[in-house]
Amino acid sequence: MKTLTSYIFVLCGLTGLVLSAEPERECLREKVITFPELTTKNYVQLYPNKSMDLSAASVCLRFYTDQESSSPCLFSLAEQGHLKDFTMLLSAKKQFQLYIHNALAEFNGLSYHLNHWNSVCATWDSKTGLAQMFVNDVSSIRKTVGPKQPLKGEPSIILGQCHTEFDGGFTRDNIFTGFISDVHMHDEVLTPHQIKHYMAGKRGTYKLGDYINWHALKRTIFGSAQVEQKQQVTFNFKE
Repeated sequence: MKTLTSYIFVLCGLTGLVLSAEPERECLREKVITFPELTTKNYVQLYPNKSMDLSAASVCLRFYTDQESSSPCLFSLAEQGHLKDFTMLLSAKKQFQLYIHNALAEFNGLSYHLNHWNSVCATWDSKTGLAQMFVNDVSSIRKTVGPKQPLKGEPSIILGQCHTEFDGGFTRDNIFTGFISDVHMHDEVLTPHQIKHYMAGKRGTYKLGDYINWHALKRTIFGSAQVEQKQQVTFNFKE
């Protein structure tokens, strides 16, 4: 009996260690993730709220950067069959790029500002194949992108880098430096009205993500990336 009791104690202890290693959900409301260095070691792994079988999807986030060159990656969702299953990047030409099932669509004329908060949403529907992007107060045209297949499989979701391999393998051209906040992913195409509320950023007025929810986020941070309080600073230079 003593041996059995000892065995159970050790087993529970090991189980506790395994459970404690699992990332816990945390509300990051009014917080940002800072990516302070141009290095492939900095990124954040996100864990969705449910299995991935999405016939439609919307991803919204806010970013703040001073990058003028390369193609920094804002959001990268990969699965074994497609390394760019749902991926958003900025391009050196100040375009927005959206990959769906490895297929690329480029959206022109959606301006963003350096050293300012920018809000961006991307939507896609597998039934029609149509994608659309919204940046600050401007919406794009709709474009067909990717095969008309749902997002399925076991995903790997990264902020701050783009997948070149399913389990890592990042490149310097896609490193993001700056702040990312308010990341939400939905299993539907948000309406323009819902996106307008998100862009306004008013507390409690926009729909939180059901697939990824910034207010109940499960994540693992790598490198020198870190969670910080969002800075709300306004400078007034009038004497």
